[in-house]
Amino acid sequence: MANHYTQTTKYAKPPLYAMADFTKLCSSCKTQGCCTDSAVPLVFSTDFDDLKSINKASDEFLHERNVNGNVIKAISKKKNSNVCVFWDEENKNCSIYQHRPFDCRAYPFDILKIDGKYHWIVYSCNPQSDWNWTESHLQMLESDKAFAEVMEKIEIFSGNTGLVLPEESKKTPYAVLRQVKH
Repeated sequence: MANHYTQTTKYAKPPLYAMADFTKLCSSCKTQGCCTDSAVPLVFSTDFDDLKSINKASDEFLHERNVNGNVIKAISKKKNSNVCVFWDEENKNCSIYQHRPFDCRAYPFDILKIDGKYHWIVYSCNPQSDWNWTESHLQMLESDKAFAEVMEKIEIFSGNTGLVLPEESKKTPYAVLRQVKH
């Protein structure tokens, strides 16, 4: 599995201790990854621009998804498959990793509305883990260039989580981390 913390010019690299915990979290998981399973990553305008810059924003790669009456672009799956269209089967990694949408950069973290407020959750085979190390990663996500748009359209983002959560949580439990700061 590719390291979610690859250094790029667009995204800050977190502290080494966070990388170690994040790698351990993903390597200990017994379920399929989001790229090869049921996840349907949303594509916001900043994400669309990134994909367009590498000629990957066409209908060949994206489809429209209705989330609670709102239409938004989402990453498509390969034909007759649950595998992401950008998943490289041979190398077992994301073919657009440096340009992947916020929804993909955030995984296994997600935003869920709980009691009228938005909270960060983490999908994990080990939901009772010590999650203190995640704070630096959540701060990085909250400073991501796409986060402001995600928060502007939080009903869509969180609505999508609500649509996939019943199926996703059957396979992978989740833990509530903290309220979203915006």
